[in-house]
Amino acid sequence: MYYGRKKWITIAIVAVVLVIIAIIGAIVVMNTDLFKSDKTLFWKYVGKEFESGIPQSTQLQDIEKMKEQSPYTIKGEVTATSTDEELNNTLAKIKLNIESETDKVNNYTHTNTKIGYANATIFNLDYANVDDIYALKSDEIVTVYLGIKNENLKVLFQKLGVTDTSSIPNKIEIKNYNEILKISDEEKAHINETYTNIIVNNIPEDSYSKQTESVIEKDGVSYNTTSYRLDLAGTEISNILVNVLNTLKTDSITLNLITTKAKMLELNDEYTTVDGINSAIDDMIEEIQNTEFTDTSFVVYSYKGETIATEILFRNEQKMTIYNEQGNIKVVVEDLTGNSEYGVISMNVAYAITSTHSNINIKLAAGEKDTIELDITNTGSATQGNLQTLYDFTVTDENDKATSIAYNQTLEFVSEIENKEVLDETNCAILNDYSQEQLSSLMQALVNQIVLVYNQKAQMLGIIPASNGVVQ
Repeated sequence: MYYGRKKWITIAIVAVVLVIIAIIGAIVVMNTDLFKSDKTLFWKYVGKEFESGIPQSTQLQDIEKMKEQSPYTIKGEVTATSTDEELNNTLAKIKLNIESETDKVNNYTHTNTKIGYANATIFNLDYANVDDIYALKSDEIVTVYLGIKNENLKVLFQKLGVTDTSSIPNKIEIKNYNEILKISDEEKAHINETYTNIIVNNIPEDSYSKQTESVIEKDGVSYNTTSYRLDLAGTEISNILVNVLNTLKTDSITLNLITTKAKMLELNDEYTTVDGINSAIDDMIEEIQNTEFTDTSFVVYSYKGETIATEILFRNEQKMTIYNEQGNIKVVVEDLTGNSEYGVISMNVAYAITSTHSNINIKLAAGEKDTIELDITNTGSATQGNLQTLYDFTVTDENDKATSIAYNQTLEFVSEIENKEVLDETNCAILNDYSQEQLSSLMQALVNQIVLVYNQKAQMLGIIPASNGVVQ
């Protein structure tokens, strides 16, 4: 009896130990990479590279919403500078100033643009939109507004000598692009599930591989990582694309989404009907089947459960490396053949975003010295009633000479716009109302005056000598 009881106690202890091991094993399997296939781990870490996404802020979204509801004014200035002293002496004299007032609720906009040189205004242009009339005026060229009414546009263009007006609408509809770009969560989920499965299911299992102790450098620090690789031959890439397109032909949800957006954009029947899209898809499939795709490899590097970088190799001739950390993205393209003028081209995109401040910096570098940089900063918010924006675009050449163009803008929301510009028969000529003969004479007179004014300004700036300032 004692032996039997001891035996059952032993069995119970063993059973408990096995249960504990099973629980620990399940936790390990679910939370670590142990026992997972190379295929599973490749897609896991590819997803991790971009799961942080781009930092989001409602700052600019709220400003755009408020612009639809409240009047606002804009004052902006464009300036340019250069570290090249000779060039800077010229650029420093040039300024472009913009003053604008807009009331979208009442279909009103008026913008005045001045180009200045050496503290003198050399060109002045007014733009006005009142209801469905859009007009321009420059006093040196014409002392009244020349306007177009947004109706019967086909007839107007026929008068102007356009023989084929089939692609010209009778009226241009102002489109809500936010609505056009909007896709529901259900549609996103359907597209993701449908086409991800097609891609994954059409890749052979032996295309995946794994390598431990893969050393990669990021921001000057070396990491000893595990890499997961996917190798695709050009024919396999072609096969995947064809399968995706063939599925699209029978995917009623996605086809309906495409045709709906195409109708909103007023595209032709090739995109607004299912038959038209399927015909276009057949053409794309034929083109793909006649194209020789480059063998391509994708490699993801994981370190302590996180993705350090993703590489894309094109037949070992070019390598693209992508780093993504908290939405800050770095892309490096390297030529592996030694035949390129620039051995390395890199792009850095960095974000800093809060509810009242946003900054995006994009820097493109070719080789060691040639760089292009765009910096955009927005300060303010809809609740504060204003937004200060600075665009700074800089090009640096191989001799370290940097030239910058800056646009500084202040947007203020106001209760109402006073002294609105009026467009009527006293100050605006509506081109729609002119006959073909009248339009022809008017256009010729405008061309002559534009040439005359251009020559005068070109002489003032020293672009052409005074002796050439004659209208031919």
